[in-house]
Amino acid sequence: MKARIIENVALAPLTTLGIGGPARYFIDAPNENAVIEAVWFAKDRNLPVFVLGGGSNLLVADSGFPGLVIKVGISGIEFEDAGGETIVCAGGGEDWDRLVGLCVERDL
Repeated sequence: MKARIIENVALAPLTTLGIGGPARYFIDAPNENAVIEAVWFAKDRNLPVFVLGGGSNLLVADSGFPGLVIKVGISGIEFEDAGGETIVCAGGGEDWDRLVGLCVERDL
């Protein structure tokens, strides 16, 4: 899958405070291949990279971000029993509250 990188994307709607300027380049990366392609895109152009999570605790300058913003959308949560312990693996795009809720349900 070819990563779809777009230009001049407003970052304010992607933050909980709702302020800030645009990203010069932006990708909503749904899988590892898209993240890798995006990093190569930035490297080839000598661009700074910012990885965007849920957008909380983030202030974006009104001037925006001059490089590539990668919003990781990798989903999936797996629980594995490892001899009395539980290993939890979650995709970088999983919602934190959902993950915590599932862990609480399992008494972790």
